[in-house]
Amino acid sequence: MKTEKIFSIGVSYILIALTFLFSSSSNADPVSQSNSTGITSAHTLYNFPRNLQLYARDNFDSAEVTYSGKINTAGYDSVYVEVFKNASIWNRKSSKLIYANGSASFDLKQKIHAELSEYHFKLYVKTGTASTLISKADSVVCGDIFLIGGQSNSHPTDAQMTYKNEFCRSFGIQTLNYNSFPYNPADTLWGLSKADGAVRVFSGPHNVGIWGLELQRMIKENFGIPTAIINGGAAASTIENNLRNNNNHTDINTIYGRLLYRSQKAGITNNVKAIIWFQGESNGSLSWQNYKQNFHTLYNQWSQNYPGFEYTYVFQTRPSCSEQYASQLREVQRKLPESISDLEVLSTSGLPYYGGCHYQYLGYKNIGTVIFRYVSQRFYSPIDTNGMRGPNVRTAFYTNAQKNEIAVLFNNSSVSYWPADTLGQSMKNYFYLDGQTNKVSLGLKSGDTIKLKLFTGSNATKLTYLPTVWTHTDSVVYLGPFLRNNKGIGAYSFHDFPITNNPLTYINIKLSAEGLYNLYEEKLNLSDTFTIYIRNNFFPFQIRDSAKITIDSLDFTGSFNTSALTTGTYYFVIKGKNTIETWSKSGGTYIESGKIINYDFRSSASQAYGNNLKLIDGIYCIYSGDVNRDGYIDLSDLLRIDNDASNLLHGYHDTDIDRDGLVDLSDLLIAENNAGNFIVKLTP
Repeated sequence: MKTEKIFSIGVSYILIALTFLFSSSSNADPVSQSNSTGITSAHTLYNFPRNLQLYARDNFDSAEVTYSGKINTAGYDSVYVEVFKNASIWNRKSSKLIYANGSASFDLKQKIHAELSEYHFKLYVKTGTASTLISKADSVVCGDIFLIGGQSNSHPTDAQMTYKNEFCRSFGIQTLNYNSFPYNPADTLWGLSKADGAVRVFSGPHNVGIWGLELQRMIKENFGIPTAIINGGAAASTIENNLRNNNNHTDINTIYGRLLYRSQKAGITNNVKAIIWFQGESNGSLSWQNYKQNFHTLYNQWSQNYPGFEYTYVFQTRPSCSEQYASQLREVQRKLPESISDLEVLSTSGLPYYGGCHYQYLGYKNIGTVIFRYVSQRFYSPIDTNGMRGPNVRTAFYTNAQKNEIAVLFNNSSVSYWPADTLGQSMKNYFYLDGQTNKVSLGLKSGDTIKLKLFTGSNATKLTYLPTVWTHTDSVVYLGPFLRNNKGIGAYSFHDFPITNNPLTYINIKLSAEGLYNLYEEKLNLSDTFTIYIRNNFFPFQIRDSAKITIDSLDFTGSFNTSALTTGTYYFVIKGKNTIETWSKSGGTYIESGKIINYDFRSSASQAYGNNLKLIDGIYCIYSGDVNRDGYIDLSDLLRIDNDASNLLHGYHDTDIDRDGLVDLSDLLIAENNAGNFIVKLTP
């Protein structure tokens, strides 16, 4: 990332000089913290709240705050804690002290709620009528926790981002030189999130970055939930720089270790909602070839050190201040969800207020809005999620025997219009056939399809959208035009996507999942998404194409189209959020390329391989209950459902088998019955 590196080096001397003014200790952002160690000669505290601490909310929208320890001085009869909600006394708990060998242990717990309220704690020891304050914590809240990582676009600051709020928290410090310096282990204080760069550009105490703080603001204002973000981004860093030192996970000389150290000291490693990753500009060299492997390594390291984090969001980069192979790198990013199921890639192509390497202030604010839509859909109530996902290439094919026209179709959303020439550039020149430009004479939108009319017939087999970095007319970063959907979200960049000679085949799949099927109303409890794979009907049953389809709750049908198939016989394979993987009938189904194909799993047991369907009042349904999607409905699935049911987990989780918004006994009974009948996936 050339520009970013030059900028980093150019100001590093200034930042080093600033160390004489702003030390890397927490004194740069002083917060009073009584009994920060919890140890005195009179008492020892093992667990206790800190000033401004955020506790992660559980499935009941609450968290447990604990005071535990021992009193080392004899003569006290009890210990008690006073809890204030905002400015008013809210609760009081006490425990009798029983001494043994000169000390007395205690353990006091208090639930607090996830809401826009601050809790204050005071811990006393008591003898007779006299009380002595031994610990206090102010402004404690309950809410959600997110982590951010990447390079400079992950943690930008701007003097205009002056927003501060008591319900938007962070922990520790991003170090000097854009968070590349070693961490001071003494920096272990909670504070209010910042992004104004008033202390250090791209770093500083409690910096979460502009779009990170905007995400916190929007969650607070739309859902009334406090949040904490710890941002571990480091400018100009490659993905290799972000990997863990396996000999010392919290090595404070590494980017990974600094973030993990802060997270451990904050006590949040087991309670992270999601990790948001904005990085890649520095991997546009030949290192792109190892990016997928390195990202999987990083993801697995996250999974070990932050067990239970629920989701990962990755920003696909765009033509920027990067290197020769940035287009290939972006293709690797685009395809990450194919190998990691709980990951989603966000398009950045066409986002406004972009300067060729970094965004302007309003651009980063807009990125906060973009990620908020994804987070709200996953963890809260969806807010304006229609069209939030950019068009993602689905198929590309020649439309005629002359091979002088290519049709391109997209998943997620459709391209709303063919963009006019802008900034001296024409969109048609930024589609590449086998890496060559100036092959497209005209581009246009036709229904949900983009058609590329070629100057002459072509035998090209690969199609690329967007340049690596620069325009064709000069050496400046490409800033548009872009393909966009009706919400202005740009299509994902793609590289060397296969162009086929096959006509478009339309496939309609009809099915009912056992848990979803409402027998009395003869419909599904809700429309739900499934993934369909089309495989060859001979070993090794190679996947020819795949797509996500939404099965309508009323007509039980989901549809998609493909140009990946020649006329032949194929298997349909259905995977759902908690259904058993189900293959179509033995031997496969004959598909004539270019035709409409209808397949109904509901009509007969023989429509599934091995008759692997459940009959419910004349309708054949796919078995439900494979929560971990390992091909077996067994004890491991029952334990997950039972655990979530015991916590009365709300929301549409994988353990919510009947999709009624609550994990309860009805879900457990469905899976338990299928486990008792040894239901497993059946394959050729």
